[in-house]
Amino acid sequence: MIKVSIIVPMYNVEKYIDRCLKSLLEQTLDEIEIIIVNDGSTDGSEKEIKKDLNNEKIRYFEKENGGLSSARNFGMKYAKGEYIAFLDSDDYVEKNMYEEMYNVAKKENADMVECDFLWEWEDDKAKTKKDTRRKYKNKREMMKKPRVVAWNKLIKKSVLEKSRAKFPEGLIYEDLEFFYKLIPYINNISYINKYFVYYIQRENSISNTNSEKNADIFKILDNIFWFYKNQGLYEEYKKELKYMKKRILMGSSMKRILKIRDKKLRRNLIIQSIRECIKVILCKETKSYSNKFNFLIKKNKLYTIKLNTINKKICFGITKLGIGGAERVLVDIVNELSKDKNLDITIFTIYGGGELEKELSKNIKLKSIYNKEIKNKFISIYIFLFRKHIYNKYLRGKYDVNIDFLEGPITRIFCYGNNKKIAWVHNDISKVFGNSLKANIKRKIDKYFYKKYEKIIFVSKQNKEAFEEIYGDISERQVIYNYINKDRVIKMSKQKIEEELEHPNLLTVTRLVKQKGIDRFVRIHKRLLDNGFIHKVYVIGDGKERESLKELIKELKVENSFILLGKKENPYPYIKNADYFVLLSYFEGYGMVLEEAKILDKPIIITDTAAKEAVQNYPKSLILENDEEKIYNRLLNNIFKKGNLWNYQF
Repeated sequence: MIKVSIIVPMYNVEKYIDRCLKSLLEQTLDEIEIIIVNDGSTDGSEKEIKKDLNNEKIRYFEKENGGLSSARNFGMKYAKGEYIAFLDSDDYVEKNMYEEMYNVAKKENADMVECDFLWEWEDDKAKTKKDTRRKYKNKREMMKKPRVVAWNKLIKKSVLEKSRAKFPEGLIYEDLEFFYKLIPYINNISYINKYFVYYIQRENSISNTNSEKNADIFKILDNIFWFYKNQGLYEEYKKELKYMKKRILMGSSMKRILKIRDKKLRRNLIIQSIRECIKVILCKETKSYSNKFNFLIKKNKLYTIKLNTINKKICFGITKLGIGGAERVLVDIVNELSKDKNLDITIFTIYGGGELEKELSKNIKLKSIYNKEIKNKFISIYIFLFRKHIYNKYLRGKYDVNIDFLEGPITRIFCYGNNKKIAWVHNDISKVFGNSLKANIKRKIDKYFYKKYEKIIFVSKQNKEAFEEIYGDISERQVIYNYINKDRVIKMSKQKIEEELEHPNLLTVTRLVKQKGIDRFVRIHKRLLDNGFIHKVYVIGDGKERESLKELIKELKVENSFILLGKKENPYPYIKNADYFVLLSYFEGYGMVLEEAKILDKPIIITDTAAKEAVQNYPKSLILENDEEKIYNRLLNNIFKKGNLWNYQF
């Protein structure tokens, strides 16, 4: 059994690698493996280690240059040890380091063991500095002042697998983000007060390179805060995280910034650091989804409603409360609003019996034209021709505000009356109907209806711009990103999954309609399989394209790997168990399922649609050009060929 896997990234260190490797091969712990990852070295590093490559303890890998984090993440995929360790290739260690640390780990059942280290200067070997761990009694104290370096620790592999913590690629301060994403999963920490590691200070090392890369600290800190909020841990560790952020910005990060020779860059980074620090002091960090929603309600006068008015009657309209993104958002919104006792809320649907109706608060009234969905093409003609009659029968004079929550037939019904009228647009109007003559007629007719609304809300800037290109300057227009109940998503994601997902996998949750591009997803999947890249695709959802998709899946002989799971009232356990969440639509609105995937901290791959606004500040996202061939090539080269199926760095 391999007790410890030691991952050593190697890039242009021919002067140091022999010493590093020698210190590992002399370890008194026999049951170790040394994973060397050659990260595209261009000097004589490989030549230096060739004499040792036949040693059974060494596993050697080569990859294209991607940086320190990329090499570490690559090495983690191949590690077999009970515990994982990291060592930079210009450093070296005492020969009894891993034996003593492993023994402590086993004796104390530790998730992580930490030791002390010595700073050693390349140009003055007599000069050293001891780095001793600060004392802390518990995890909270550790969060305030940890030593986040990776190479003085043993970490239990099972903890790493559970956390799925990775080093952020392309950024410095990578250890900081990795460590803070690991902390929630570490329960028992041990410590050895021995100086096992020699941390070499050289002029051109990454840590001593002072440039605009120092600005990466702001991205790293944002990523950490984002992670804790999305995991529902922020309130628990808020005090410690804020302290850490102030200490980093005014401490180690500032020391690096002050060494920058470029005066303009140095000044800008100092100012940015101070601003970020002031935000923390004034508690102006990004608000949670719930707080953001309340802020919009109170400050931006959402729905143009004065919420303090007594007995305000509001009617939301949607075709059906089935399983869908807009439908889910509406349920979350009305449930939140129903907490205000001054509001009287009704949902009007064309078809009753939707799956999400049972999730509505008991204070919300439901009203439908039909008790269940009817598959009859003449229904839409009836609704269009008798729209005013339907309005008079069900809505006239009964509500202070009518909110058409989804474009389509409700838009043509809710536009009547003298009360306040608001329309909500979730899709790209320029594409949602297609380009046929019938579609163009629909758009021209709908312009007449949209003119009757006092306000039109869009869930993305791109959808607003597309609407304006077609309809011009009509009504008051505003972008408001959809609200989502984060706590509900996290809670429901913990429920037991019905079907176990095989790994590696890609998963999507979507309606089975042409807009969503599932057919091209099937073809791309087939091409990847033919190239030898084994994986599974799971699709949650239903729709009119289901049968044609089943035929395509059968035709391409991918029935065992491209799996249509059908509708799921609770898709969140599946999203949680996915390796990647994928949305390859031809066009989209904001894509609320992406917000749900973000809450569950999933890597996301989407096509270039309005949905990109949902992931523009999300570090685990990849946006692909909206073309089948280009999607295939990007997935092949950026994910599959690089062996990144278990990582999220793009």
